[in-house]
Amino acid sequence: MNILHTVEFYEPSKGGSEEVVRQISEKLVARGHNVTIATSYHPERNFDSLNGVQIKQFKVTGNQVKGISGDIDEYQDFLRFNYFDIILNYNVQNWTTDLSFPLLNSIKAKKILAPIGFSKLKRKRYNNYYKKMPAYLYKYDKIFYTSANFQDKYFGDKYGFSDKATIIPNGSSKDEFLNTLLGFREKFGIKTKYMFLSVSNHYFAKGHSFIIDAFRKLNNPETSLVIIGEKPYSHHWFSCFPLCKFYSLIDKRIKILSGVPRDWVVSAFNEADLFLFGSSVECAPIVMYECFASRTPFLTRIAGNVLDHEPLLWIVNTPNEIVRHMENYIKEPTPYSEKSEKAFKEFEANYDWAKITDFYENTYLSMLKM
Repeated sequence: MNILHTVEFYEPSKGGSEEVVRQISEKLVARGHNVTIATSYHPERNFDSLNGVQIKQFKVTGNQVKGISGDIDEYQDFLRFNYFDIILNYNVQNWTTDLSFPLLNSIKAKKILAPIGFSKLKRKRYNNYYKKMPAYLYKYDKIFYTSANFQDKYFGDKYGFSDKATIIPNGSSKDEFLNTLLGFREKFGIKTKYMFLSVSNHYFAKGHSFIIDAFRKLNNPETSLVIIGEKPYSHHWFSCFPLCKFYSLIDKRIKILSGVPRDWVVSAFNEADLFLFGSSVECAPIVMYECFASRTPFLTRIAGNVLDHEPLLWIVNTPNEIVRHMENYIKEPTPYSEKSEKAFKEFEANYDWAKITDFYENTYLSMLKM
């Protein structure tokens, strides 16, 4: 198959969407398919292919609501005049998908939209955008959802597109997390007995302040909080990085890290005692599945599809609830390790990237027979 995946950001950018598309794309290439990524220009991207995946970058920014600027014609001509069997638009509210909408009738490839939650569905500014959405959904052959129990799926069903729905969850890599213990604590100077971890980029919606507030209420010198994440390449005004850095200066138990190589991030998961997730805007958080793969207890606010996995994790609503979990873990970690082992077995059976790639590949192949 000749496949195009469009996604707003891609390597070397780091984030959940980037990781999903990278994993699926690279594994499809390993299975003999041709995969191209259409994505935003990145000044540090000095390659046009990565692990067999071709990368076509465009100097375009924005979305329909904020306005789109840059090489718009170049991108739309790329869609018009290149042949693909399958085109997957990954996520909405970004230029790679929004510029595809007016071309859907003329694109001969089988077309798939992965809405990834419709995160701005309830924002007044996006009312008109979502009024137009049913007309766009009509032109897609398939709609990929990560959960049957989230607002993007409810929206599609409401407007009569349940027949186009395919549920394909996110996942993680069993092989990547297997026995990856590089000595993260020693390398990054974590000398306390307990290490609590959070991994997400520095957007306010990711809830770092929620996690930091909870941790600072814990009066225990044998604990550290490590936050690994990047400052946004764009949209710097949404970044909580300066605030996080400030708290790390006034509380030496807090360590803020960026630019950490992937293998060391994996090691951090494997060496952490608890993972603390404060995000308020998610669809199917990759870090949840990475915690399952690494047997790391996952504490989270209700966001995205976490309730689909409620028996495998811990739901928290306030910083004080996180404090109680941290204190309980220190007193008796066994209940946490037992649930995490259950989560690993569920992950192993259903959420390894190899199995998720099976879903993508089989769906793509079946669409070509339609």
